[in-house]
Amino acid sequence: MNRTVPAEGGKPAEFRHGWPALLAATVGCAMGLSSLPFYSLGSFIAPLQAEFGWGRGDVASSFLYTTVVLALVSPLLGGLIDRVGVRPVALVSIPLLAAVLFAISRFEGSVTGFHLLYALAGLVGSGATPINYTRAVNAAFDRGRGLALGISLAGIGVAAFALPPLLAWIIQAHGWRTAYLTLAVLALLPWPFALLGLREGEAARSAVLRDGASVAFALRSGTFWVIGLGFAAIAVAVSALVVHITPLLRDAGLDAMAAARIASVIGIGVLGGRILAGYVIDRFFAPFVAAAMFLATALGCLLLLLGGPALAPVAAVLVGLSLGAEVDLIAYLTARYFGMARYGFLYALIYAMFAVGAAVGPAAAGTLFDLTGSYTVPLWCVIALLAVSSLAIAALPRFDAFTRRWQGADTAAGLPAAQPSVL
Repeated sequence: MNRTVPAEGGKPAEFRHGWPALLAATVGCAMGLSSLPFYSLGSFIAPLQAEFGWGRGDVASSFLYTTVVLALVSPLLGGLIDRVGVRPVALVSIPLLAAVLFAISRFEGSVTGFHLLYALAGLVGSGATPINYTRAVNAAFDRGRGLALGISLAGIGVAAFALPPLLAWIIQAHGWRTAYLTLAVLALLPWPFALLGLREGEAARSAVLRDGASVAFALRSGTFWVIGLGFAAIAVAVSALVVHITPLLRDAGLDAMAAARIASVIGIGVLGGRILAGYVIDRFFAPFVAAAMFLATALGCLLLLLGGPALAPVAAVLVGLSLGAEVDLIAYLTARYFGMARYGFLYALIYAMFAVGAAVGPAAAGTLFDLTGSYTVPLWCVIALLAVSSLAIAALPRFDAFTRRWQGADTAAGLPAAQPSVL
């Protein structure tokens, strides 16, 4: 049932009413913590190495500190969002993230200090992430929720395309400090959109946002842990593929430019995966869609193993499908299974598991390569993770049946459906 807008008009009515929140979330995702520091870091490796004498690993590991801090603060952030709403958190977090990026543009010091600034970005910029923005989209959309989530999170894919060439030009013409200053300005762009657009999502608080399972019920359910651990395993697999596909192709005999061109094809899968997943899950049972997409990525790994460079472009697109779909699917499944009352807290916990998986994947694949001398074992491990996770996700219960379970549990415990408490 559509709890956000009147049933008359269906999905078109949702987009007429909810477009301000959707626009704000799309710009926020494109210019937030999940996009700017991550997709820009590779552009800064060479200039920072030249200026400070740091190793490539020193620079490349910076976002790991962001990820670890974000994983630690996510549950607290989610609880805060559930209590005060999306808009206030975004309006505070956006300028603080911009301030940290500005501080990096003025940085003089050791690599430890540089890592601390990236860790600080994970702390103060946590409200400028999908943890916050997907709540606004979920509140404003029901029948078109999947497509709306796909559109909003496609902003991250746009950033992945646009940032590297933009920053390369700025660094060449004006230096790395100006490039970080540019990131600080970009980080501020979502602020007016959040100020004006997120009002739409918050208007639904009296209905949608107070309806949901209790945290205690969610944490006791196998469904929550299948989603959390399943997507964490998928994050391990997909992040390992994304980081290592270029050296894997180089080992297979391609030159640097050819390998880079094939790796860039992942971006096509990212954008396509977000929109495709969003469109399809509004029409078919979302766990089945998720399982099919992740199994397609496993097929891509098999193509790399069996077909080598000749099939690498197809494999890269299939890898991008998973990279483009997983965050959307986490948001959709969390809202559909557990409702919106504690969405921020529950989504943040799952997102934290996902973020840890994404941080572990590249390191684990690199360690296996060092031990075995090839990418054969890492690829088989990736295939196994994707296959097992897909089967577990496909076995999730139907949404209506699960909703009746938590509604019945809350009633038996004497809790009203609109219970506003987070904990």
